[in-house]
Amino acid sequence: MIPRHHLFDYDTASARFKAWWLGQKTDRPPVSLNVKSGHDPQLPPSHHSSLRERWLDVEFQVASVLARLESTQYFGDSVPCWMPNVGPDLCSTLFGAELEFGEDTSWCQTTIHKPEDWTRFIETPPNFENLYWRTIEEMIERAHQQFGDRFYIAMPDLHGSFDMLSGLRGAEDLCYDLIDDPEPVRQASLHASQVYVQAYNRLDPILTSLGQPRTTWTNYLHDGPAYVPSCDFWCLVSGQIARDYVVPTLELEMTPFERSIFHLDGPQALHHLDLVLQLPGLNAVQWVYGAGQGRASDWLDVYRQCRQAGKAIQVLAEDTEDALNVLRELGPDGVWLTIYNPLPSADHAINFLQTVNQLSA
Repeated sequence: MIPRHHLFDYDTASARFKAWWLGQKTDRPPVSLNVKSGHDPQLPPSHHSSLRERWLDVEFQVASVLARLESTQYFGDSVPCWMPNVGPDLCSTLFGAELEFGEDTSWCQTTIHKPEDWTRFIETPPNFENLYWRTIEEMIERAHQQFGDRFYIAMPDLHGSFDMLSGLRGAEDLCYDLIDDPEPVRQASLHASQVYVQAYNRLDPILTSLGQPRTTWTNYLHDGPAYVPSCDFWCLVSGQIARDYVVPTLELEMTPFERSIFHLDGPQALHHLDLVLQLPGLNAVQWVYGAGQGRASDWLDVYRQCRQAGKAIQVLAEDTEDALNVLRELGPDGVWLTIYNPLPSADHAINFLQTVNQLSA
């Protein structure tokens, strides 16, 4: 029998995240982890003729995830939730882009084929009635019917301005346009940011009307508007272009949020860490160092820089030893420990949580 205080409890986890957002702690930092399941979930059979058909089958997707959720034990502060998903380019579909589907992700077709097309893009209003957006809203409705109050529904993945433009134009051509004729790109980027805000403001009331807290693929908790600003595209541009063109879009996109955690992805993104830490109102940083780039404990200088700037951090650790090494070095305040790889058993999870409690006392 697993002691209840080691399993997810909303009130306790919510209090821990409330402190974490502010760079503090309660009894200990939030801890998110997975434990290997002792049995495979009973997934519904797939009779789909294509990956596209499978991705867009609302009933199948919800039934599949419900089977996984019901076969999972949620230790520590691991939020029992699911994110409705058609891939990271959902916001690009608001401008007429079609999605192509792979086994585990999707990508959008380019629709801006030459620099002159930016004018058309700037004049294009978002279409929230497109197939992909309707599918997401149907997933939310169906999941709520099936989940009840057992599991939460997370905010879908909304990529911001320059990641939208990169998908619609192609990253290389977008870089050329920023050099050759940047003003139309600047206008397009601000238009995309405004649509991003509209997308968030459309989905947030739908999700909160279900009587649940805010969460997303990062699995934090917050009672008010919160999200994960990001820009993967800016790994390709200079600090000056990032400051002059990307930062204004991020600031616009963050206006609805009471709490925010920046998704900083990959070593090339570290060139812009100073800009991230200067974003007004930013609460936290999720540093994703990536496969083959060592362990979380190899990046202590990055975590310290974030903490010294007053930002909380999410530590994506390879395993429990890696997480504990970071905790010993940084202390518990403003640190959220997330174990990337599943733990082998419930006993491992309990022992790890007990050690975190001791180090946080």
